[in-house]
Amino acid sequence: MELKDKLQSIARKMETLRQRYLALQREKKEQERTIERQELEIAKLEKELNQLKIDNEFLRVARSIPSNPEVIARYKGQVAKMVRDIDRCIKQLNA
Repeated sequence: MELKDKLQSIARKMETLRQRYLALQREKKEQERTIERQELEIAKLEKELNQLKIDNEFLRVARSIPSNPEVIARYKGQVAKMVRDIDRCIKQLNA
C-alpha cells in the first residue's frame, strides 16, 4: 500500500506542477502581448513627439521670419530640409 500511496502522491504533485506550468505559460503569453502593445504605443508616441518637435521648430522659425518674400522662401527651404532630415533619421531608426 505504501508504494501505491507514494505513486499517487507523486502523480498529484506532477499534476500540480503541470497546472502551474500551463498557468505560467499563459501568463507569459499575456505579458508578451502586453509588451508588444506597449512597444507599439511607444513607437506611436515617439512619432507624435517627433512631429510635435517639427511643428514647434516650424512655429519658432515662422515667428522670427520677416515679411520679405525672399527671406520667407529661404526659410521654407530650410524648414523643408529639416523635415526631410528628420524623416530620414526616423526611417533609419525604424529600419
